[in-house]
Amino acid sequence: MRFANAYVLAALVLIPLFHRVWRRRNEPARVRFALPIPKSVRRFDPTRILLVLRYVAILFVVLALARPQESHRSTQRQVSGVDLMMVLDLSASMNIEDLAEESRMATAKRTMENFIKRRTDDRIGFLVFSGEAMTAVPPTLDYGLLLAALRKADTGQLKDGTAIGDGLATAVGRLKNSKAKSRVIVLLTDGENNVGQVDPLTAGDLAAGYGIKVYTIAIGKEGRVRMPIRRKGMLGETVTTYQWFDNQLNPDLLKQISKATDGKFYRVEDKATLENVFADIDRLEKSEIKTNEKVRYDEIFGKPLLASLLVLGLERLLARLWWRVLP
Repeated sequence: MRFANAYVLAALVLIPLFHRVWRRRNEPARVRFALPIPKSVRRFDPTRILLVLRYVAILFVVLALARPQESHRSTQRQVSGVDLMMVLDLSASMNIEDLAEESRMATAKRTMENFIKRRTDDRIGFLVFSGEAMTAVPPTLDYGLLLAALRKADTGQLKDGTAIGDGLATAVGRLKNSKAKSRVIVLLTDGENNVGQVDPLTAGDLAAGYGIKVYTIAIGKEGRVRMPIRRKGMLGETVTTYQWFDNQLNPDLLKQISKATDGKFYRVEDKATLENVFADIDRLEKSEIKTNEKVRYDEIFGKPLLASLLVLGLERLLARLWWRVLP
């Protein structure tokens, strides 16, 4: 609330000055009670109460003259959002523990989750692939649904293999009809394309044709790595053993896809680097938000004016009926 004529409030200082003058000029008056009242009540001076009521009425009048106003704010947001598809490799090699004793899958899922939580006005979809591709969640603003699907994603859900081309082409199909200002695919994989019906470079050209950027992330170390093999023991417990083998990546393929779509390629061999990669993507593909705030002020001087009339009416009623003062 604000006062349009706030300077009028200065008149309130006149009330105590007026009261001092009144006390000096007025001597006690005789009072006749129109109705029978106990002796204990007759001892107080009702003229003081009547005077206070007049002062209260004057107070409300001054507040009304100051024009109190209520403000109502309305905010309009114009969002140039980003439609984004997150594509995650679910091949068995994602279980390899070469990122500070943590699997590639665990690191990727946690980092993707933090990335999603930082977005606010963008539609995000989630797609998984290994030997085949599957859309887990189409582009949506329901981040709760998206996070639930991400947490459930795990190796072994689809047939084995690494069909990068199929995963990328399916993601393009989800974004090609989007009207968003920016359309982006973030593809994270740890292997080389070895199965699928669509060549990865062809899928990259398809994305470029629709104006879709592709950020590719190659995660994991090359060379000799160990993969955990988990099985049930005789007593039902989980027994973990490790198998060593040579891991191969094809970073050149991912670089070509990103370059063709005006995106970027990232090489990740540790957890901290992956966090920085998604922070970089978050910065590059930020939504453009324009806020227009309007303020409307409504006059509410009628409330203190009405209060003044009620108080003054009460004072007149008491003065002429209950506490009638005789000269």
